[in-house]
This record gives sequence, C-alpha cells and structure tokens, in this order.
Amino acid sequence: MANPNKKRRSHFADLFKLALFVLLLVYSVGYIIQTQADIAEQRAQIEKLRDEINETREENDEYQRILNTDDEEEYMFTVAVEKLGYAYPRERRFYAKPKG
Repeated sequence: MANPNKKRRSHFADLFKLALFVLLLVYSVGYIIQTQADIAEQRAQIEKLRDEINETREENDEYQRILNTDDEEEYMFTVAVEKLGYAYPRERRFYAKPKG
C-alpha cells in the first residue's frame, strides 16, 4: 500500500521537465546541423583558396622562367603582339572570329 506521508510529484512538473528536455534536444541537434553546414562551407572555401594558390604558383613559375631566359626581346615581342595587340607598320593581323 502506498505511504500516505510520501508527497506525490505533480504531473505539471514532469511535463515541464519533459518539454524542457525536448527543447534542449531540438536546440542541440539544430546547433550541430548548423555547425556541420558551416564546416562544409569553410572546407569549400579552403579548397577554392588552395586552387587559387596553385594557379598563382604556376603563374609565378612561368614568370620566373621568363625572367631566367636570356632572350628578353622575344618576350617583349610576344607580350606586345599577344597581349597588347601591337603590330609592325603595314603589317596585317588576322584573328579568328569566335563562334557564338
């Protein structure tokens, strides 16, 4: 038989504790999911930066190769023609028209 002196817990307190536990659980799961999404985004940014670093290194290697060559006039000619569009007097240059 139940002890009449023993106080019985209220159902409201049990329900409140359960609701509080569920809220904490939902918040924790949401926080973990958000953190994982942030980590994935940061990893994508790191990969992008690594690609940029590799491109810059390749560019620097090309510049270093150019600087190490003895034929500076050939480099200057290449830059003038290909990048700046210069030509000799009375010289005609024909370029392919891009399709599109």
